[in-house]
Amino acid sequence: MSIEPNMNHNVLNHGWTRMDTDAENSLDKNSLDRRRTAPEKLSGGILLNPRWILLAVCMMFAPLVHAQEAAEAPAASSAAARRDALRARRMIDSALELLQTGQHDRGVSMLEAVGTMFPESEVRFRAALELGRHHMERREFSRARTALNQARHSPDEDEQAEAWFRLGAVSFYQADYNEAFSAFRRVTNDFPASGYTNHAYDYIGQAHFQQGRWGKAVEAFRMVGTAVPDNLEEEDVRLVEAGQRLFVKVNDRDLRIISLLGNTTTVTLRSSSGDQEEVPLERLGRSGDDWIASVMMVPEPSEPNDGMLTVRGGDTVTVVYIDENNSRGDVDLELTTRVRVVSTGAVRFTDGAYQRSVRGVFAGQPAFLRLVDLDLDVSPERDSVNVEVAVMQKVEREEPDSPLVTVDVEDLDGTRDQEPEWVERSTMRVRLRESAAHSGEFHGRVIPVIQEQASGDPQEVIVTPGDFLEVRYLDELHMAGDEPQLRSDRVQVVTGGTTEPQSIVSEANDPDTQAEKLLIEAKLLHRWGSIFQEVGLEENAFARAEEGLEKIDEIMQITARQSLRRDILEDAFEVRWELYLVQGRLNEAIATCMALVELFPETDRVDRAFMNIARARAQSRAAEDLREAIRVYRSILNLPESAYQAEAQFRIGEVTEQLIRLNLSAGQTPNLSPAMVEFQQVTERFPHSPFAGEAFKKIINFHLQQEDYVRGVELMDRVVMDYPDAPWLDEILLQWGVAAFRMRNPAVARQKFMQILEEYPNGAPAAQAANFLRRL
Repeated sequence: MSIEPNMNHNVLNHGWTRMDTDAENSLDKNSLDRRRTAPEKLSGGILLNPRWILLAVCMMFAPLVHAQEAAEAPAASSAAARRDALRARRMIDSALELLQTGQHDRGVSMLEAVGTMFPESEVRFRAALELGRHHMERREFSRARTALNQARHSPDEDEQAEAWFRLGAVSFYQADYNEAFSAFRRVTNDFPASGYTNHAYDYIGQAHFQQGRWGKAVEAFRMVGTAVPDNLEEEDVRLVEAGQRLFVKVNDRDLRIISLLGNTTTVTLRSSSGDQEEVPLERLGRSGDDWIASVMMVPEPSEPNDGMLTVRGGDTVTVVYIDENNSRGDVDLELTTRVRVVSTGAVRFTDGAYQRSVRGVFAGQPAFLRLVDLDLDVSPERDSVNVEVAVMQKVEREEPDSPLVTVDVEDLDGTRDQEPEWVERSTMRVRLRESAAHSGEFHGRVIPVIQEQASGDPQEVIVTPGDFLEVRYLDELHMAGDEPQLRSDRVQVVTGGTTEPQSIVSEANDPDTQAEKLLIEAKLLHRWGSIFQEVGLEENAFARAEEGLEKIDEIMQITARQSLRRDILEDAFEVRWELYLVQGRLNEAIATCMALVELFPETDRVDRAFMNIARARAQSRAAEDLREAIRVYRSILNLPESAYQAEAQFRIGEVTEQLIRLNLSAGQTPNLSPAMVEFQQVTERFPHSPFAGEAFKKIINFHLQQEDYVRGVELMDRVVMDYPDAPWLDEILLQWGVAAFRMRNPAVARQKFMQILEEYPNGAPAAQAANFLRRL
């Protein structure tokens, strides 16, 4: 076995042993002289030294040895890879357990360590994805974006699709809709059969709706529910029950002709409960080949053809479509398919309103239980269900009495003996009652009490300090398959203390907590200052930013006394340079960015720091500062991996254009060709980035200004097809119409102006388009 040093993580100790293989050191001088001067004489008269014979034999067998080593190397490498993957998975499982029990810092640190300790294992992408999920749940969008940008490189298509979807969701929540469109379109285009495709269409529609693009929103919402896995077989189809909409997609080219003749085609849906619905098919997309129908599934009894299909757990829905004419000449051919309706159950400890999940309950206070499973709604009345509640105790592992401590190599990563041992102290059956008829939601409660406080109430369960309560329920029908699955939830029982809310921040002694409080205040002051700056109240903006800088100074004073978590320090540096930019102190902002890079050279915020430095330089009107901005932007392009590379390339084009215009003489026409070359780089190197569309827009304007309408129209046609969600498509359509008119094609011009009025009636180009139409 060979050992190679890994520079990516700390190693306790590497013992390197040097072996001296010089055989002559073991011989005395006389024997050595005799061997050198007494070669053997063979019958053929050839003198041959024994050492040469040994050398020849070694050379003969060397290829065989190397061949054997070459054959064994892949097997050894494969075994090591499997071992690393197993250890990485154990680390991830342990980290998720820590996160579930509220130990966020330890769990996050362990997930981050997976990528460091196993840089070649594909399991590291799953760790990055779990990090992204965790940071999204805590609305730490910046950290989530960093983790998801790593996860999107996974070779697993499901992980890629989820990473792109979550990147889009992060941008959506931050109101960065252009970036969100880019990520969501990667899901819909590259992974059309993914489980995230329908959600991506929904987010695309919401983003268009938020920006008032009603036509685009409707177009996206129509696509929700149309994505179906390619390898789906009839036996594998599962649908969530009440509250979900059942979609039926039909591909039939004849429907386009039938629609033009004014006829309506329907599909029939029948549930095994007896309800039936005839639902009209509506055109999906512009091709006319795909049509869609949908109906809401409800557990409440309903009448036939009332727009709602009554289904219950375990029901089968039969879909019937009549094909009036197929390619084989068959007439009125009945096509059917069947889907099974199930509901995946979930059980939780909740607050008293049965709304929010909780992680702890107080001894002597009720612990509320909520079970949601529509499969259990089996009668017209309120149904009941039994669940099991167990009292669990975590057992501490005993330390060895011997002073000698042995260290297992596989325990260095913290993956061995991390699973706690649980002992079940007692169990009881708890009856839950449905909150309302056909709701599928069941409520109940237990009361954990200390032995001395027990009153004999049948709802009481005896606990001791440090115990946990665990509720269990066997889900027999669910989306994952036919095997019953155990659903459970666990909370800790808190004894003593008070149930009244208390502040732990104002009087906290923990330095991290103090720094986080100051950081939140600094961020709020930065936001306040930015609002003042946007409305032109510069003095108020400067004052609020100064207060924020004082908060950051307090954090730095805490750092001088005690060490803080790295993410707090990085956030503090970032807020500081943002506050400096609010005050217009560019040099101080740049110095702060450089200080962050110097303190943490390997930080994932290096590219963001460089972007801030370059942006600060680009705001200047001095040629030297603009050239410096270009140099910094190019340094981002040289990074091995950065989410800002597309923007950096686009900004290089913008700054190049600034430099060209800065050197113009009065009345001189600018030659923007060098800037166009930079924009062209964006479209070629980063075609999926939202900045690619912006770069195309720049290039199109350049060609139109040069009166090269043919090339301009070619690019506009490509942009409209490739970037359907761009916020400036109405401007492109307006330019297209004008270019078509100048190319003496009024029919195309009229078509583009009409498209603006239909799809973008609220945009500024709509008024111009209406004016052009009147003139036409």
